[in-house]
Amino acid sequence: MLVINEKYGVVLDPDSLKVGESRPGFYKVNLSPIEEQIAVMEASVEDLVNCLDPTSGFLMSQPHREGALSKAGFITMFVFGVMFGVLAVTLALFKIGGA
Repeated sequence: MLVINEKYGVVLDPDSLKVGESRPGFYKVNLSPIEEQIAVMEASVEDLVNCLDPTSGFLMSQPHREGALSKAGFITMFVFGVMFGVLAVTLALFKIGGA
């Protein structure tokens, strides 16, 4: 801790650059900015956990978008299935035609 004014007990935390008050053997630093960031991180973690449920929506998404993940997953897997099916048929036809 860096002492700014010893008469009034004002100190500066060099790590977080926060100003606080001090008494002999005790330093008090304002932790509200850290608590605000923790609240933002907790909301982000809760949003990530909600992503595991395909019927839910994101916090920052447009209204009435619940279930979009389920539809997107279905379409993605459908397209992958069609692509691999076409690839399998193509390989089978090459093998038949090349023999």
